[in-house]
Amino acid sequence: MAEKILIIDNGSYKCRVGFSDSTAPLFEFRNLIAKPRKDKKKDAPSASENAFQIGDEIDVDAMRLLLKTQFERNVVTHPVYQEHIFDYILGRITPEGRDWTPQPILITEPLANPTYCRQTMNELFFECYDIPSICYGIDSALAWQHNRLSTEENSLIVNFGYHTTHVVPILNGQLQHDKIRRLNLGGYQMISYLYRLLQMKYPAHLNAISWTRMEDIFHNHSSVAVDYLAELRKWDNMDYYNANVKKIQLPYTAPAAPNPLAAEEKLRRRKEMAKRLIEANQKRLREKKGEELGSDAAVPVSTSSSTSSRNSKYQPPPNVPLEVWLEEIKKKHNDIVEKKSTRLKRRQEMVKRHTVASQERMRIISLLASHDKGSDEFGKDDKDWDVYKKISHENESDSDAENEKLMEYEGIMKYHQASMAKDTESIENTAEMYQLHVGVESLRAPELLFQPSMVGMYETGVAELLKFVFDNFAPEDQQKLADNVFITGGCSKLPGLKNRLVKELQEMRPFQSTFSVKESKNASLDAWLGGKDLANSAIWTSCLTTKADYTEKGTEYFKDYPTSNKYLVTPRNVINNT
Repeated sequence: MAEKILIIDNGSYKCRVGFSDSTAPLFEFRNLIAKPRKDKKKDAPSASENAFQIGDEIDVDAMRLLLKTQFERNVVTHPVYQEHIFDYILGRITPEGRDWTPQPILITEPLANPTYCRQTMNELFFECYDIPSICYGIDSALAWQHNRLSTEENSLIVNFGYHTTHVVPILNGQLQHDKIRRLNLGGYQMISYLYRLLQMKYPAHLNAISWTRMEDIFHNHSSVAVDYLAELRKWDNMDYYNANVKKIQLPYTAPAAPNPLAAEEKLRRRKEMAKRLIEANQKRLREKKGEELGSDAAVPVSTSSSTSSRNSKYQPPPNVPLEVWLEEIKKKHNDIVEKKSTRLKRRQEMVKRHTVASQERMRIISLLASHDKGSDEFGKDDKDWDVYKKISHENESDSDAENEKLMEYEGIMKYHQASMAKDTESIENTAEMYQLHVGVESLRAPELLFQPSMVGMYETGVAELLKFVFDNFAPEDQQKLADNVFITGGCSKLPGLKNRLVKELQEMRPFQSTFSVKESKNASLDAWLGGKDLANSAIWTSCLTTKADYTEKGTEYFKDYPTSNKYLVTPRNVINNT
């Protein structure tokens, strides 16, 4: 029975783990780690409080500030966090109650992985986990190996990763290391850009615009425009906007159904309370004068009559259409509201010193005060009362009768709200208020791959990067690469990306020359599946770095092969200086 090999696709976005004899990864998880804050009120923290949370156990939005990762971009630079990830992986694949049995491991690594980072990885595996051997593979090259035909030896791989994008040329089955180029932009930067765009567009929903929701919108609703400027012009048309905008419903609490009798009930209770206060005051006065209550006793308030007449107020008079009556009620309601606002504005103007109304009031008062103060005869003349009424009218307040009428009209309109025609300017739909309309933003975020300058990056886009790589080869080698352009990586699944690359290649390649763009069969899993193919191939043993090699040739040593990174010995003077 062949030895089982553990295959780990250690991606900066997701980690996928399985064995060489399984058809698919046994499990996958977000390559994140977090340690919850312990409760200071507890005297002795439990073991679970000291444990790290890994991957899908983490609520990314709630613990955003506590998240840690072993990566800087796509390179492992924090071996302590990586060790916790390996503990989690080995704990899951080991049967309960048994210790993990050391076995060979194939793990993916980024292109041009620094020697120091690989050295710390070797130390982890050989010293901490005591594995017998290890193989390092480049994720994009393994994906190409899984998708290529047996006769294919040349390809130009375009790997769209989570933090970086690589253009990798392969000629005659050999990786051309000195011709590889990298763009420091990937899915993370595009999601961040979409995140900022929607936060600026909807500042009222900052809390609801979470990172995980933006990831979902990006993966499910974003696409690459074949002609970016032409697509932007289409969104100027409102018909096109309404037909193509994506409406994302945010969670919200539905408002309670309005109670049409609530306003009437409040008014009735207020009247009853006022009546009780008046009767209590009269009773105290009678007791003070020694009078008996007699026939002047308070009469109990009957609520049955008010209840029976309540519903009649919400119905139109006989032979009057409901729509006409409601329109009249609405007009009366608006008239009262307008009068109240006018009085409020007048009172506000009276407070201000330099308004015309306040200056007129002061002029009248000063005229009254200019008379002889020896005798106060104000009020004997009718003209004096005209002046008093004018001043009093300017400071008039809202009457209780007006307020009662206003409440009554509002109750009637609420009662018949279902049958009334909705006024879109005054009645807002609560669900629509909690919606994100994703329109041109779904095109702007992926466009960063071709125009990084949109977020202030001083790097060239993917199209110019392809042309730069082509120009480094002779014309006959360029044609070999152009005939098999292979796109892979998680972001390669964006709709329209292949068509955009075809357009860019058509513009940059010579007239009537041929080219071909192929997509990965399963962009997310192909790196792991390519590692499985390598583990079951005839060259597997020649790719392994054993523990004896590690002991004899140094901690940074590893065996390279045609589609892996190249092993370069660190110069001795650098080692001595460090």
